[in-house]
Amino acid sequence: MRLRHVAVLALLFVLGVQSGEAQSPRSSDQAAAMFRRMDRDRNGVIDKGEAPAKLKAMFSDWDQDSDGKISKAEFESNFAKSRGRGKASQTGEYVAPAAKGERQPEALKAGDRAPDFTLPRVGGKGTVTLSELYRDKPVVLVFGSISCSPFRQRIQQVEQLYEEHKDLANFLMVYIREAHPDSKIQVKTAEGDEVLQTFIQTDNLALRQKHAATCERTLSLSFPMVMDGVDNRVNAAYAGWPIRLVVIGRDGRILDPGAPGPQGFTPNKVATWLKTLD
Repeated sequence: MRLRHVAVLALLFVLGVQSGEAQSPRSSDQAAAMFRRMDRDRNGVIDKGEAPAKLKAMFSDWDQDSDGKISKAEFESNFAKSRGRGKASQTGEYVAPAAKGERQPEALKAGDRAPDFTLPRVGGKGTVTLSELYRDKPVVLVFGSISCSPFRQRIQQVEQLYEEHKDLANFLMVYIREAHPDSKIQVKTAEGDEVLQTFIQTDNLALRQKHAATCERTLSLSFPMVMDGVDNRVNAAYAGWPIRLVVIGRDGRILDPGAPGPQGFTPNKVATWLKTLD
């Protein structure tokens, strides 16, 4: 942590941030300003070509989803942790590097038949079959895991969409392999206590069941949740890792395949589509 703190101070110096400013409590404003300076092509991410030398040295650590780019959320999260500030540092949370080799190639496009699946519900309450859902209503598929910081930040927007539009569309979350295994996260126990828990990679269904149940409880999710199998077949079919939103029509065809997360995880886009169903 000390070395990373030194690296961040060096980065501040390179970008011309004064030492007094570097100690300001408004570190989120500083991070946003630094991000804007480095994002020279204004495409919302920093690639290695834009990163100054000090950031290049930390690039793989700050690129939490290993997609070759640093998003604004990734930059601000790492900046806060490196400065020893923000909720994560204060609560003892720790965001581990993104899992390697998990991202799947894009395979689906709008108009394709949605790959069908039957997966077990969280809590052992039977199974859910996708094709039975879309015969009733269009479906919003949500892929993710609790160890993904952007997922935890944005999933409440999806929860709100579910509450507002559950009469018009079915929502289903598929809990997949952890985005950041070995992360330590503050969660809620079944007894209602708040504790720090480390989330290792889910290589078996029993552990995935525990992680998914903790995710559902901690984030107060009310739409149905299932778990991908140990073969990770559904994740592979939809390229869901680390997080993704997919919209499926009543004919079983993809209306919107979404885009790779975390940048592509955009509840606002789904909200716009849901409004057309009213």
